[in-house]
Amino acid sequence: MLKWMSSTFIAALFVAGTAAAQFNAVAGKDYNLVNPPQNTDGDAPVEVLEFFAYGCIHCFTLEPKLDVWAKAQTKDVKVKRVPTPFALRGVDSTPIYYTLEAMGVADKLHLKVFEAIHNDNVVLGNPDVRYQWLARNGVDVKKYQEIEKSFAIVNKVNRAKSLTQAYKIESTPTLIVNGKFSVLNGDRMFQVVDTLIANIRSTSAPTPTAAAAPAATAAPAPKKTATK
Repeated sequence: MLKWMSSTFIAALFVAGTAAAQFNAVAGKDYNLVNPPQNTDGDAPVEVLEFFAYGCIHCFTLEPKLDVWAKAQTKDVKVKRVPTPFALRGVDSTPIYYTLEAMGVADKLHLKVFEAIHNDNVVLGNPDVRYQWLARNGVDVKKYQEIEKSFAIVNKVNRAKSLTQAYKIESTPTLIVNGKFSVLNGDRMFQVVDTLIANIRSTSAPTPTAAAAPAATAAPAPKKTATK
């Protein structure tokens, strides 16, 4: 039974890999080239940035799918969230996300923030309402307020704004692959990103070098014969 499951799983991976290889992502249709390309943080061979806004319904729809996709990636791919300064539904995502991240509760509350806005119609753009909601979800509001105003969070908020401008982000969600490719939301979003990542891996793979030829051995000098 185990052998059958293993062979079936391997076959499924082969079929999936073949399908990915046959998919051809087209520039201008499936993705846009970032102009000019931006530098990545360099902490992974492949960097994927997710530009999102808490007030964006499409980001809310995408988030669970993105979470599953991100967890399935190998160690050479690093996925990072970048909250945009777009105040959709009156919510400024940047200080909220980075403060929750600094408090170590972003993974726990990230999706809940979306749900509060889009499912429960909680007006998180109102500070008093936001603080009440945070308290109900186990967050120390006083500590949250202190961290939100800290120099570190202000720097992160400013950097997120700079990245949004540098990448010319006009709508969310948008995924940026390695500072070069901009992929908009759509049915084939992850298929496009998978293809771009596969191309990056193939072009960055080291080129095999030919084995060095053995050094030529000098022929022995002819022996001199004595003459009488």
